[in-house]
Amino acid sequence: MNDKIINMDKDAAANKASSSAFAEGDSMDRFVRVFETSARRWELIVYPAMLAFVVLAAYGFFLIYTLSKDIHTVAKGMDPQMGEHLSHISESVIYLSENVRTMTRRVYHMSESVETMADRMIALEHLEPMLANMHGMNLSMEGMNQNMRIMNLTGEAIRYEMGDMTNSMRPMGRMNDFMPW
Repeated sequence: MNDKIINMDKDAAANKASSSAFAEGDSMDRFVRVFETSARRWELIVYPAMLAFVVLAAYGFFLIYTLSKDIHTVAKGMDPQMGEHLSHISESVIYLSENVRTMTRRVYHMSESVETMADRMIALEHLEPMLANMHGMNLSMEGMNQNMRIMNLTGEAIRYEMGDMTNSMRPMGRMNDFMPW
């Protein structure tokens, strides 16, 4: 029973507080007042935040404008005709990329050729007896080259002797050597 009385007192106190704050008991009126109170709280936060955002945006625009102006001044100081040169540079970069593409294709074909050569070299490892015979043939060819060199020297000596013999057979051959004309 005691619990029942305490609960009734709490309910009565709550009803008195609500009836004293809103005498009319109109729920729409209560909603509007609560919304206005909440809106005032948000206005205290949102309006200064919007003002701060506008100030920061204006300052950011000013920084970007100043930076682009400084970069323009530096670019003009480096090369007054940078616009024309940039077009040439862009054309050169396009040409360079085409050349790199061509080089890539050629390197790819070269790698395929090297792989083919590697496969063929593996097949040549089995030809060692033939390589020994080839070594003997190389030695024989060196001997033939030496013999041909000796034959060339002998032929040169024969040519010299024939020229000397031709000069001595002329009728005035020895006399012409003494004449000044």
